Amino acid sequence: MAVPEHIHRFWKALDERLANVEPTWWGAVVTDARFPAIWDINYARVDSAAPDLTPRDVADALLPALADVGIETFHVVSFQPERTTGLLVELSTLGHTLSWDVVMDLTAEPTLRVVDARVEPLDAGDELWPRVEESLALFGNDPTAAEQLRGIEEVTFAAGHKRWFGVRDDSGTIVALAALVLLEGVGYLDNVATFPEARGRGLASSSVARAIDVAHDAGAGHVSLFADPDDGAVV
Repeated sequence: MAVPEHIHRFWKALDERLANVEPTWWGAVVTDARFPAIWDINYARVDSAAPDLTPRDVADALLPALADVGIETFHVVSFQPERTTGLLVELSTLGHTLSWDVVMDLTAEPTLRVVDARVEPLDAGDELWPRVEESLALFGNDPTAAEQLRGIEEVTFAAGHKRWFGVRDDSGTIVALAALVLLEGVGYLDNVATFPEARGRGLASSSVARAIDVAHDAGAGHVSLFADPDDGAVV
């Protein structure tokens, strides 16, 4: 099924605020030379329902842009998968790996197991960013990618689009994290993670519940997140 319109709108707005976006007849090519290891910010975004779109069409626009910023990974994201099946099939035939993200969209009041955890907003600084980088490694990112992802987090936070929430243990160490990006009337939940020593206590649920409340208070009409079904549990 199609990706919800508000998710597509959100994603385009986020690209515009983070990277260089070059429109094409089928979508856009997005690049940022500051973060060459991050596929999701150096890629082709297929926005249109374009049944006749081919890998050559995409490559003609994407490859020169990637070469200009010194990036070799060929990454394509379709927001119209049901209308670009020919492109996806041909990419697979050429040996490219296909993967899918699950869009989770809050359509009713959440029924989360919220524990008596003190979830607090976190400010940028020497405490937050190293812990964020450590949490990114929980998702299997190599050190280079984790460092560059942290750079993206810092940029997004500084621009005022992203907020971080966390739970501390008795010693004051941050042991659970969740982030919220607010754009285009959408609250996007991101980086939900609990460190191994604190799992099984409902801290992730508490953090997500707090982020949802903040999104609603800010007037977000939608709260969503993306999940990779092949990722291991990090909460």
